Amino acid sequence: MTPKPSFLDDIKDQPDLVKRLVGVYGDRLQDRLQEAAGLINSKSMLVIVGMGSSLFAGELLSQRLNGAGLRAITYDASELFHYQRGILNDDDVVLLAISQSGESAEPCLVAEARSKSMPLICITNNKESRLGRISDTVLPLLAGHEEGTTAKTFVATMVVLHLLADAVLGERLLSSSHADKLARYMKELTRTLRDEVYGFIDRFGDFETLAFTGRGPGLVSAMQGALITQEMTQIPATGLSAGQFRHGPIEAAGSHLLMVIFAPAGRTTELLVRLAQDTAGFGSPTWLITDTVVQVPSTENLFVSRLPHVEEELSPLLSILAPELLGVALAKRKGLEPGRLQRISKVTDFE
Repeated sequence: MTPKPSFLDDIKDQPDLVKRLVGVYGDRLQDRLQEAAGLINSKSMLVIVGMGSSLFAGELLSQRLNGAGLRAITYDASELFHYQRGILNDDDVVLLAISQSGESAEPCLVAEARSKSMPLICITNNKESRLGRISDTVLPLLAGHEEGTTAKTFVATMVVLHLLADAVLGERLLSSSHADKLARYMKELTRTLRDEVYGFIDRFGDFETLAFTGRGPGLVSAMQGALITQEMTQIPATGLSAGQFRHGPIEAAGSHLLMVIFAPAGRTTELLVRLAQDTAGFGSPTWLITDTVVQVPSTENLFVSRLPHVEEELSPLLSILAPELLGVALAKRKGLEPGRLQRISKVTDFE
């Protein structure tokens, strides 16, 4: 019997998946991508819904469209369905529902509750799913089977969202040359970051909880990092914006709190580096993940990992490797199988 792929196997599949998706959407799925972009451009607002990893990834599309002057908003599907459903009757809205399985209860409920005149686009790994069957346009993830904690389907979702943003905006942020470069960087980082992770936890292993923070695209990595770390390690973790962390949670800094801060080169790098210096100064073991040269005073509590530089919007495709590999190392240290879900199933098809 062929053994089931491990979480680490899924991580190793990610570079080739990036290249494959960019290639397929530049060829046989190009018309479908343009069809989805046309629907978005035909209305005044895009509403994006998802849960968990799908919700976090959706922020990348919101950031790019809003940054270009269009209107897009990302909602927790469960909150929208129960408390903000009125927006589903707006005839000038396009709904984008993201669900890796296509069976997640809340995005399906939102999609089914929309007005009949509201176009529905879905991004899913299963075009024959409950969500896929009712959508006007399906953008497939083509990620193959995934057994437990999300890895390659999250990366695939980010890639498809960037390709969709390119189509809507008439840009080429994620071209085939970018995909080749990203895949090469991802393969290199899977090796080098794994060594850094083990060195990091050997040095800062005595902690009780984790906080992942970032801004803009880095916040996407932070939210996903907290989710998968909790799933894999059963260690409490939180993911929140670095701005929000300044407004109260920083009081929790200390040796018991491991900080992971994503600071790609961009408009808020200096703010994030300053936060890393502060949390390290308050006694928190702090892991700063950046792709730029940062000038930070030497401190025993601060560990810096330098990633290859890419555009800030694309940085989560590389930086997400850090929490993925951290989760693997911490799970193994606790005697857990990385990526294996203990209390829930892969698909949450009920509320």
